[in-house]
Parts: sequence; C-alpha cells; structure tokens
Amino acid sequence: MKILMLGWEFPPLYAGGVGVVCDELSKALVKKGEEITFVMPSGPSELRPEHLKMIIADKLGIDGKIKFKKISTLLTPYVTVGEYEKQYTEAEKVIGKNTGELYGRNLMGEVYNFAARIVEVGKKEKFDVIHAHDWTTFPASRELKNIFKKPLVAHMHITEFDKSGGLHANPDIYRIEREGMEAADAVIAVSNRVKQMCVDKYYISADKISVVYNAAVSPRMSKFVVKKASSRKRKIVLFAGRMTLQKGPDYFVEAAKIVLTKNPEVLFVMAGTGDMLPKIIEKTAACGIGDKFVFTGFYTRKEAEKLFGMADVFVMPSVSEPFGITPLEAQRKGVPTIISKQTGVSEVLNHCLKVNFWDVKALAGMILEVLEYRPLKEELSNNGYKEAKGLTWEKPASECINIYNRLAGLEVGVC
Repeated sequence: MKILMLGWEFPPLYAGGVGVVCDELSKALVKKGEEITFVMPSGPSELRPEHLKMIIADKLGIDGKIKFKKISTLLTPYVTVGEYEKQYTEAEKVIGKNTGELYGRNLMGEVYNFAARIVEVGKKEKFDVIHAHDWTTFPASRELKNIFKKPLVAHMHITEFDKSGGLHANPDIYRIEREGMEAADAVIAVSNRVKQMCVDKYYISADKISVVYNAAVSPRMSKFVVKKASSRKRKIVLFAGRMTLQKGPDYFVEAAKIVLTKNPEVLFVMAGTGDMLPKIIEKTAACGIGDKFVFTGFYTRKEAEKLFGMADVFVMPSVSEPFGITPLEAQRKGVPTIISKQTGVSEVLNHCLKVNFWDVKALAGMILEVLEYRPLKEELSNNGYKEAKGLTWEKPASECINIYNRLAGLEVGVC
C-alpha cells in the first residue's frame, strides 16, 4: 500500500518525541512492505531556532526506503504564536521585503500556507491512504482527501489542552484539531488518555478512535549497559524534556528541595530547553540549591545516550503527557524510572514507580528510596530494561496497517 504521510517533525529536522515516533513507525511500516512518501517541513537553516538541530538522516537507518518531500516553511515543532512572530521578524532580516511572499505573517497564516504547498506536492504523488500527524498537517490532509477521495487517518500525538496542563486551548488550533478529526475516516490516539481527551473535549466518537501505543527506541539507537557500582559520592537524578508547564519541571525542583534536605550530595540534571527554563534556573537559585543543579540546554540524541548512561534515576513529573517516550529510553539504558500517573506511558509500563505529579513529597521519597535501597534500584533497572525491550515498533506498525486495510476495504490482518 502507498501511504502519503504528512509530518511536522522528522529527522533531519529534529526536535523531540514525535520525530522519534515518525522515524520509528515509518521504518517499521516499510519493513512490512508498505511504501511511504513522507512530507516534512524544511526552512532556511540560518533561521532555525536554537532547539532545532540537524542530524544526518542516513545514519538513522532510512536507507532510501522512504521518499521524502520537503516543504519550505517557517513552522517548527512546538512553535507558539509569539515564537512564530519572532521567527518571522528574523526571516525579514535575512530574506528582506519578499518574506511576506514566501511565508505567512502570523502562525495561522503560515499553517495554511504550509497546507497549500503540501497539497501541491500531494497532487504529484500516487497514494492509497493519507496519514496525517497532528494539527499543522490537518488542513492539508482534509484538502487532499476532498480532491482525491482517499481515506484519511489523523494521528493525535498531543492535543492543545495537553500543552496547558488541561486548562485551556488556543481556539484557532482547537478548531483545526477538531475539524481534522471530524474529517478523518479514522483517528489514532497514542494512549487512552488522549482518546478520552478527544471524546470529552473535541466530541469525537469513541468508535472512530483507535489507541496505538508508541514503542521503545530501537536497539540501534539505545542499548542496555550494565553499570558497575560507582565510587562517586554524588548520585545523579535526571529530568530530560521540554521546559514547559506540561512537563512539570517546577515539581521536579520542589521534590529536589526535599531530597537535598536528606541527602545534600545528590546532583540534579535538567536537560532541555523551553519557555520555563529561565524561571526554573531562577527558582533553584532563590531556593539556595542552584549549585546542586546542572542545566544542559538543548540535547541531541547522542548527548541523550550519555545523559541516560550517567543517571542513577530518571524522573518524568509531567502534568499532562499524551504518551512520553523518554521513560522508555531510560529503561533501555537500565535506568530506574519514576513517572507521573498523568501520562499515557503509565498505561503500558509496570516496572517503574508512579506518582501524582503534584505529590512532591511522595516523589522525593521515591527518589531517595531508589538511590539508597540497592535491591529496589536493581529490580527497576533489570525488569524495566526487559519491559522496554519488549515494546517494539512491529506491533504499532501492524495496528496501523490494519487500520489502512479496513479503510481501503481490504481484509484486516491479525496483529
């Protein structure tokens, strides 16, 4: 089957978890005989924000089996209205007065500009099904469906409500998300948490939504390294992710304050960037624990390998996490993992510790237990590794193929 896959993040334009998912899922699909044309955003390298870095696609095992079509755009993963305005201003400095002819003057304008360019690319391709990832691709996918009368799959990795911790949503983005799911013949949600959000907040029929869980990072990108007992006094607690309200970095700091009253030798590493980073740095300084923290800023996949390899425990205290693949990366490295119950990945993981994101006392207690009680650390390390290793991309790829076949009126296979 020929799949026209529309993405807003993919190596070599790489930022976060959705890029990993698109990469892993696409390769798993082609291994099963599917043909993929992946339409991805691209833009002037000199305008790329700090959190976007380039990596070489052929080192990720793509090997020419996926055809890429790059779309010129100023859109970048996780961009906000304000951030887009800054990017447009920077573009004007580099490109000049013709910027408005190339790119939208605001975020919504660029989303529809991006859509129009995707449609023009789609008109030159042959495909049996459209697979669209998240809201920025939904306007284009709806138009392509209307033109070619091909089935449409809308893949929801995150909703606008998740970004605010479930509090509110940008009305323009909400409308695009809802219209995209309404137009789709099938909706894929990365967890039951996301599915319920689509039902409760977007009024999409539950029968239309299939939950397809993400899997662990492939062994080629991450492998378990048995750690020898370390003689270093300072144990390392790791937070790795965007510094945004959704990820709960402030709760991580609050838990750290409690841990440090019991064990002042612990070192807390916070890897990632985002709008809350300055606030978090200021908070650690105001609490008098700034010397117990290391802030790495943006990190690459290669640097992530090192970070997880150094960590004694990984913590993901997300306020509202649709899925969250970093715990799987940690487990693949044999790192004991603590996650909030408000995450999609908590639906599939058993060999980790789970806590409500707001319960910083309980979180601090769990961190101390893992650091100080060796049998617990070894149990979480060994069994967590086995658990993550068993979560491969073959299953989600098979589930996607079953959805494609059902929509195409073909016989549905067995996973």
